[in-house]
Amino acid sequence: MTLGRSSAYWSANRYPDPEAAPEATAPLHDLPPAAAGRFQVVRAGLLAIDGVAENLRYMGASWRWSWEYGVGSRKLCWLHVVGNGISTTFTLSDMEESRVRALPRLPADLARAVAEAQRTGPVRWCWLELGDRRIVDGFLTFARRKGEWLGERPAPHRGPRARGPSSKRRGDSEAE
Repeated sequence: MTLGRSSAYWSANRYPDPEAAPEATAPLHDLPPAAAGRFQVVRAGLLAIDGVAENLRYMGASWRWSWEYGVGSRKLCWLHVVGNGISTTFTLSDMEESRVRALPRLPADLARAVAEAQRTGPVRWCWLELGDRRIVDGFLTFARRKGEWLGERPAPHRGPRARGPSSKRRGDSEAE
């Protein structure tokens, strides 16, 4: 999935070799100072969200190496180091999308990322360039909210009803 970005965009990933995983802090040394500072702020902000863990993953020939953030098995976002900048991809379910649209003062960049997202099945894949500190701060505000949503217990679902009398198993007789 290229998320509306050209293959030329993704080919500029600074860490293309599937056999050579970068250090988690590599962008702090490899990026120009302003972008490295934004990476440091967004990484620290994501790791400060309750229950969020970081995983550095090779995501195939398109995304290559990405920093993946999740709450348990549920994904919060991915950070990409492409060229001299950073970007993020995040997903939204239908319920999360309606929650995002209901947020007061949703930053314009984030609203645009949601509006331009690609849908695959029940999920919207949103991409956002983290080109300045204002965008990073707006994204982190959103990420904290999404982290809370991911940490919520799913609504309890009623289990299937047993068929037939519940006190008897097949083969049980009344006379036992």
